[in-house]
Amino acid sequence: MINQYEVPACIEDTIPALRKALHQFPAIFHIYDTVSCFGEYTGQQLREQNFQVAHKCLQLAGRLYERGNGVVREAITRVFLPLVCSVPLADAVSRIRMYSLIPDALYPLYIQHQLTGNGNR
Repeated sequence: MINQYEVPACIEDTIPALRKALHQFPAIFHIYDTVSCFGEYTGQQLREQNFQVAHKCLQLAGRLYERGNGVVREAITRVFLPLVCSVPLADAVSRIRMYSLIPDALYPLYIQHQLTGNGNR
């Protein structure tokens, strides 16, 4: 089980571009700051249509959710998903592409977020 202290290293190992950003604050003690940084980066990749990097980010988020302890799962649900859901989806093709990138572990949460009106339509 991945705990909140292991999350920064997991992110850095998968997404080396975030190494510097994650070291701007003592991320090891601030799971929500860490996940927020990760979510903002993922959202930026989606907005720029850099789907290869966005896919890696979303797969990592899915792994963190599946294998994480309660604190990690809550951070993914409360911080990461809202940031990803706020990415504008201009048309049906963008929406389908986005749905194809969401990992199985996060898909029901993503759809629920969209249906409750908290996400972007």
